[in-house]
Amino acid sequence: MRWLNVATALSGAIALIMLVIASHALHPAPEDLERIHLGAFIQLIAAAAALAITNRDGVLNLIAGAMILGGAALFATALYILAITHSSALIMLAPVGGITLIAGWVVLALTKPRD
Repeated sequence: MRWLNVATALSGAIALIMLVIASHALHPAPEDLERIHLGAFIQLIAAAAALAITNRDGVLNLIAGAMILGGAALFATALYILAITHSSALIMLAPVGGITLIAGWVVLALTKPRD
């Protein structure tokens, strides 16, 4: 689960970087700042969950962690791109990411903490 631990740390760092950039460099419109805040919130919560999952054993836990982290990354990326570029070209990443994120939580509910 080492790769999940690394991806979790990077995801958390990216979320924090986006918050700092939005607060200090971009000066976005209020609705764009709200999108960045939402994306970072979802991404940070998913990173915290994935970090907890890295301490669990089993393939299903690994799958759940990857789905939670990957879904949050897709969702947040779509919001970041929309907020920064005002391009909706990749906006369909948001529902795909959201569904993947929710499915990851469902898979996690079906797992055992230790095998």
